[in-house]
Amino acid sequence: MNRKCLIKNMTDQVKEAQLKLGYAPETVRLYYPVASLNEILGTSARNAQEMLTLLNGDFEEKTELGKLKFSSHAERIEISIPPEGAKWVHEHVETPAFLKELIELFQTKHACTLEEICEIFKKYDPEYICEKMPAGSDFDYAIHFHNAEHDEYYYCIHMEMGHTIYHRFTEADYLALL
Repeated sequence: MNRKCLIKNMTDQVKEAQLKLGYAPETVRLYYPVASLNEILGTSARNAQEMLTLLNGDFEEKTELGKLKFSSHAERIEISIPPEGAKWVHEHVETPAFLKELIELFQTKHACTLEEICEIFKKYDPEYICEKMPAGSDFDYAIHFHNAEHDEYYYCIHMEMGHTIYHRFTEADYLALL
């Protein structure tokens, strides 16, 4: 089981939330489909109960995010990160410049354009990739870096009624959308 990948994914999500909402020393709850956790962990649990058994067995010890708690809700796994984990991310995880700039764009300009979003990607890597999503998709565009060293996530953009939003996915979860 690849614990490091899951810790990194959770840390990335907590950091993103802190950039959007600010830091608060409180419990953070993240929800994962079993298929996403299988991809991240390199496991093959067939359902939420099997995944819970794997997680509870492998995460008995405290992590840098504190003592994690696991439960299932409608075939998704809830991972509860205690306040000490939120504090650890706030104090020890560097703010990614790219993500900070992207979030600031969305916070200051509710109807930002695709061109403005792409300018931020281009600033960090001129070889970023922007693709139109297939018809019937929940999103209009998907943007990611050619070189995952800049940022490994896929940013799916949706523009509707004067608002532009993004959702961030791992590559595997993005491919599952298609």
